[in-house]
Amino acid sequence: MVQVERHQIDETSLRELVETLRTRAESLESMDKLVSSLKKEAEHHHRLTDSLKHGLELVQQIVEEREAFFSLSLDMLCIATTSGYFHKVNRAFERTLGYTQEELLSRSFLELVHPEDLEKTQHEVEKLRLGIDTISFDNRYQHKDGGYRWLNWTTPAPIPGSNFLYAVARDVTEQRQRDERTLYLASHDDLTGLANRWRFNEELKASFARLKRHTNRQFAVLVLDLDQFKPINDTYGHQAGDIVLRAIGGRLNAIKRETDVLCRLGGDEFALLAPDADITEAGMIAERMRKEIIRPISIGDADVIVDVSIGIALAEGDTSDANTLLKLADEAMYEAKRNKTNTARPARHEFSSHIHVF
Repeated sequence: MVQVERHQIDETSLRELVETLRTRAESLESMDKLVSSLKKEAEHHHRLTDSLKHGLELVQQIVEEREAFFSLSLDMLCIATTSGYFHKVNRAFERTLGYTQEELLSRSFLELVHPEDLEKTQHEVEKLRLGIDTISFDNRYQHKDGGYRWLNWTTPAPIPGSNFLYAVARDVTEQRQRDERTLYLASHDDLTGLANRWRFNEELKASFARLKRHTNRQFAVLVLDLDQFKPINDTYGHQAGDIVLRAIGGRLNAIKRETDVLCRLGGDEFALLAPDADITEAGMIAERMRKEIIRPISIGDADVIVDVSIGIALAEGDTSDANTLLKLADEAMYEAKRNKTNTARPARHEFSSHIHVF
């Protein structure tokens, strides 16, 4: 009997032990699953952390590259607002305009715009607000020294909901000056600064166009050719001749009427377009011009005197065209020259005139 009871006790204990082990095994298995899950989560967080760290490094690199590009670019780069203020400018802005970054950010950029360009600049900013890109827009910005620089702007319209403008500008002052110089030389004589033959012909054509609209009006053309000019070139050289031509151009320009167009046709020949002048007034103009021309001109160590032959032609009503009128004035000038004596300083001056009415 005793042996049977011991066997039964051992079997019960074993069953309890098995249940205990099973419970612990289940608990351990759950723990293992939790640990495994935590390990996986930890690995995921590590990967996410590494990814975030790598992403931040890339972002930092992009920011540094952007800042380097922004600060080192030869182009003028800026971020501005549609309300008229700079938000950020690069060093090219400082170099071009002479202001520090702090000075540029502390005031409206419209304060720097040339007064003559202010209205069109405000209009361009308004177009940007409406979603219209700015392509190659020129205006003048004041330099810190008080002068102005021409800037050429390209600015995409801001994205919807934003008031930031990302603009690129270039200093085109020298290019504008070259273009203006080219245009100036196209219509002016480089030596005297007077209008050239092309400009005179254009003004003459415009005068004839007005004459067709107002047939009761008239105008005169005077052609001037210097006398005794060649000996100056032969004796003193072409540099002295240039001094004489500049002096005469300056004198004539000073006495002409505001509406008159004075030009150097070439060589020692000049011309004047006198709007609304009749033959009497044209003759008075010619005499005033001659009095200015015959005054002595200093060429350094010597004074020289030149005279002039002047021909006048009058345009009235249905006078044919500019070429005909200019030819008539030219013929009158040569007639005046032929009527002169061969003395170096004639005692009297005569000018001839053509009045050609069709």
